[in-house]
Amino acid sequence: MMSFGLHHKRLYAMKEHFQKWGDFLIIILIFSAFTCSKNPVAPTDINTLIRAVMEEDNIPSLVVCIIKNDRIVWSSTNGLANIEDDIPATDETIYILGSVSKLIVLTAVMQLHEQGLINIDEDINNYLSFSVRNPHYPDEIITTRMLLTHYSSVGRDYNPIYYRLYIGEPSPPLDPWVKETLFPGGTEYFQGAWNNTAPGEQESYSNLGVALLGCLVEAVTGELFDEYCKKNIFQPLNMFNTSFRMADLNEDDLAMPYARNLSPYGHYEVRSFPSGGIRSSINDFSHFYIAYMNGGVYEGSRILEEDTIEETLRIQYSNSQRCLIWFAMDNGWYGHSGSVPGMSAFTSFHKDDKAAILIYANGEVMPSIGPYSTIYTLLQAEALKYQ
Repeated sequence: MMSFGLHHKRLYAMKEHFQKWGDFLIIILIFSAFTCSKNPVAPTDINTLIRAVMEEDNIPSLVVCIIKNDRIVWSSTNGLANIEDDIPATDETIYILGSVSKLIVLTAVMQLHEQGLINIDEDINNYLSFSVRNPHYPDEIITTRMLLTHYSSVGRDYNPIYYRLYIGEPSPPLDPWVKETLFPGGTEYFQGAWNNTAPGEQESYSNLGVALLGCLVEAVTGELFDEYCKKNIFQPLNMFNTSFRMADLNEDDLAMPYARNLSPYGHYEVRSFPSGGIRSSINDFSHFYIAYMNGGVYEGSRILEEDTIEETLRIQYSNSQRCLIWFAMDNGWYGHSGSVPGMSAFTSFHKDDKAAILIYANGEVMPSIGPYSTIYTLLQAEALKYQ
């Protein structure tokens, strides 16, 4: 079964997995403490560790970078983007980022909110082309803010049909299948499409709920979701190797997704592409992170107002660390993970220090690169040394 993201309640359970690298981490951190400088170069031990983890977990390729202020200050590319064709990974290799895609959905929605086209606290039925209600609570409205925080009561979408891969072909348009999945009696409705909790009552991570936000963008703008993002996010940020659609990209630049036994999945699109289907390189996606770290601006192009950025990073419920899509991590870091068959990614940034980390792999290895992993912990410490 495919997962487009890592629910935050699972993050803390990861700590035990990383104990096997603990002694190595301590040695490296001590080494780093004695070699810190104003603009340090990440110690070669990071690459040694990366290669060790790749061998341990059968990872074909792993690429990472550290961003500071408005540029990448350090990167490392390792292994093969495509084993069969012997193509090495580079900082321009394009990976599927899984649930990191949700940050793009957030940005599109908040652009429309800034323009007054969406009020994120109003009933989403004011904007959609079809009506949406939790059948267990038909009188309770669902708002955009609820969808952005996973408090909408839309279910966790554990349905094999929902997770179908479209190998070598585009995934279908959003509106028809989302409607048929959420409407009781719809052709794709299934038990579990809705939680038996009222909207706004409980957090429940939902890819289907984020797909519904994609429908919202389409209904308000009259444009296909991927086309809207291309014109209003990717092009202004000079992200020309980023897209929800394979047809927009050079296939030679795409990392091949691999199972743990190193068998290739083939290049594919996912049904809920707003939730998990974005493709990008570390070079391209650094532009997006730089914009968020610098009040919504990248090289003079503004994608969001600074006040909007602040709102997206505000914890929305007292019993959760969920902001708007973003997850508030420890010590001032905000991030999001992503995983789909054969691909894993983890991205985060420190708001005050304007430092960020991107980690991509073409393998099913989220615990090895996610929060509390040795790779991430070491890169996090290193990133904060840059001035």
